[in-house]
Amino acid sequence: MGHFFELIAELLFGFVKHTPDKMPDDITYKPDFIVKHPAKKNLARIFATVIIIGVFSTLWMIVKHETRYLFIVFVVLALALLVLSLISFSFRCNVTENILESSYWGLFKKRLQWSNAQCVRVIEKTEEKGVIIAIYDENGKCIIDLNTDMDNAWYVVKMAEEKNITIRQEKNLSLKQISHL
Repeated sequence: MGHFFELIAELLFGFVKHTPDKMPDDITYKPDFIVKHPAKKNLARIFATVIIIGVFSTLWMIVKHETRYLFIVFVVLALALLVLSLISFSFRCNVTENILESSYWGLFKKRLQWSNAQCVRVIEKTEEKGVIIAIYDENGKCIIDLNTDMDNAWYVVKMAEEKNITIRQEKNLSLKQISHL
């Protein structure tokens, strides 16, 4: 039973790794591609949170003690996880030779012309596997940020190299530091 809970925790929170991802040496240039979260991982998270919601909802109906209100707290927390999983499932960033365009559910679009891109930062965090790839416009504002846990994220860095856009390797920046150059 303990292994079941470990499996669910790994699916929900990812695998912990102490060395950050590195850009593969053999990566080739692609003229157009889509950066998105892995579908299998997102579906597993969604499925796990739905199961958790179902279990605690059932317990709320069965148990008649004061502890039943604790089950509602777990359901609310699982619903928040479900919403976040659905949001990450919907994220798409279409990359072509001319533009980067990200959207959630086809709405809330952000668009950046490669000709207006000033810099790309590759930001490592100590003790974390995923690396953040942030793309900045001519004003130094972060327009699109990606994570290397996403499919095809390293191709953005390769495309920036091909377009002679400045690429900075940085470590341990705060969110405020990431938002502007």
